[in-house]
Amino acid sequence: MTRRDRITGPEGMRLYYVVGAMLHFDQSVFTHMLGMGNTIAVPTPIFLIDHPEGKVLFETGVHRDVVSDAVGHWGEHVLHGQTYVRGRDWAPQLTADNLVENQLAALGIQPEDIRYVIQSVLIPDHAGGVRAFPKSTIIVQYRELQDAWNPPTFMPYHYDQNELSEIRDYNFRRLYDEDYDVFGDGSVQVLFSPAHSRGEQALVVRLPNTGTVIMPAGVIPQKANWDHGVTTGTPCVDPALCEASMRRLMRIAELEDGMVMFHHDAEHWKTYRMAPEYYD
Repeated sequence: MTRRDRITGPEGMRLYYVVGAMLHFDQSVFTHMLGMGNTIAVPTPIFLIDHPEGKVLFETGVHRDVVSDAVGHWGEHVLHGQTYVRGRDWAPQLTADNLVENQLAALGIQPEDIRYVIQSVLIPDHAGGVRAFPKSTIIVQYRELQDAWNPPTFMPYHYDQNELSEIRDYNFRRLYDEDYDVFGDGSVQVLFSPAHSRGEQALVVRLPNTGTVIMPAGVIPQKANWDHGVTTGTPCVDPALCEASMRRLMRIAELEDGMVMFHHDAEHWKTYRMAPEYYD
């Protein structure tokens, strides 16, 4: 496949990136069995795609109450006899400026200007900011909504029910284990990619000048997954299905000479343009 054969987005289309927060995890959360015992800080990204037919957000960062009281907001849970305190264990680093609505305001954009919000998953580090977009269409897999509203027994605390209760009546466009071409021109494509959750989805954006950009979310959270050929350390699907999701995204990057923006790789993000800079 040559570059002239590829789909590219319309002129004027732009992609922006900002950091919603820095959170702390064990390295093995991202790279299966690699780096266990090593705590690292990782970004929670928020992407803005400015398309002539509407503005799109991919991911919305953490909930606004995390700024003032992360431990109190997320509470504590007992799992397998161990007390799990997300606000303490994740040790979030952010200020009010990092909240999605304030990041947008810095670019001269209001929440009501966002036509679509796409969520890879509805887990708190990815989707806490959805509550700021009651007038937008939220694009999410139906399977993800099912698990979020009624968590399966093997993932009882992946989702935060207090946060989800705020968005239960929002306008969801439900996808049924399927891909979705947002504008019908191939420039913003949602890909059903079960891995980190059963309803996970990744995003591929095709810009007029930069070309293809792959945002693999938790499917390929770090460049180390790519380099070592290992899946995420916290899959919630059959390992073969998780591997297939990862390989599919890698194949798109290979075929389209695409740039991969790894969600949770602090070192890799230093090489990328941050808003107000953009890719076009």
